Amino acid sequence: MAHYFNTEHVHPFSWDQVAQAIFHRYPNPFANHVLSEDTVHRELISGTILYSRRFLTKTNKVPSWGEKWLSGLTRHVPLMEESFVNIKTKTITTYTRSVGYATFMTAIEKVVYRVCPENPNHTVALKQAWVESNLYGLRSAIKKFGIERFKKNCVKATDGFNFVLERFHTRQNNLRELGQVKLAEFQVRKDQLRSGVTERVESMKERSLHMKEFAKETAKEVKGAAELKAKAVTERVKANTTVHASEE
Repeated sequence: MAHYFNTEHVHPFSWDQVAQAIFHRYPNPFANHVLSEDTVHRELISGTILYSRRFLTKTNKVPSWGEKWLSGLTRHVPLMEESFVNIKTKTITTYTRSVGYATFMTAIEKVVYRVCPENPNHTVALKQAWVESNLYGLRSAIKKFGIERFKKNCVKATDGFNFVLERFHTRQNNLRELGQVKLAEFQVRKDQLRSGVTERVESMKERSLHMKEFAKETAKEVKGAAELKAKAVTERVKANTTVHASEE
């Protein structure tokens, strides 16, 4: 029979924040044993559930008491992680199990992230583990070792994920603030351009008004000059006519 263990951990972040960062858990300073991660499949189920399948590679520590019998065991172990992010029920469920080495130890881990009932701004992670071994003579010791390692890794995993959540959302907040600053700068520039255009339009209107006034004044002057010239011509004609009349 497999050994079983469960525990709960709280992340001081909302479920939405956890959902945004769930695939960015590695790397972090608390997970040096995680060597690689690769997403091999992802699909949307029923429009509300994001299913992902990933392969991880972790170090495979052998207990000191088992080095004599397990010295040939590889120091790296591949794992498959399947996850379901359900935006309708606001739950994230991950299943992680070792691939190969079933004779030595088979470990299955399940984590369910839900909104914390006491604080909706926090997220509760229910972590469960089942450990089995088919290695005759060492089964009980190996299963106990697997559970104890899971307990220690649970604490590291929580601390590591909290570290990632803090960094992830600090970066998002910084980008959001930067965006707001840039938007404000753009708005100021837009207002300046709009003000400049308005000033130019008003200037053009004023210039057009001055040109109209100038045209009116010029027209008056031209008209006045033409009237004076016509008057002078008329007077000259009259004078000539008077002169000719006297001579006769």
